[in-house]
Amino acid sequence: MVGCLTMVVGGIGVSNIMNVVVEERTREIGIKMALGARSGGILTQLMVETLLLTVIGGAFGLLISAGLCRLVPLMGMSEQIGTPVISASVGGLTAGLLARSGSWPAGSPRARRRGSIPWSR
Repeated sequence: MVGCLTMVVGGIGVSNIMNVVVEERTREIGIKMALGARSGGILTQLMVETLLLTVIGGAFGLLISAGLCRLVPLMGMSEQIGTPVISASVGGLTAGLLARSGSWPAGSPRARRRGSIPWSR
């Protein structure tokens, strides 16, 4: 249950990153559109930036988790909490679900009706 709630919170965080990027750059997006940029190009740029931030954050989280997994046995806490292991299949599933939740706002029917750019103003 805790894992499911963590996934929901993580998905909301990824979606929020994208919304904040668009809101902060509304003026820049408008200028690019006025100069002839296509909505798809702008959307691709925003998605790549969001993906990059998410991957960097995920890598830091994975490094911290790996460090904690190695630290627990060294501290002699294996009897109380067991020996933690990082599962590649669960990590892949988590990354896939978070990627989908982060890209959902851009691919939603509402965003497509508004020209593929989720304008905030």
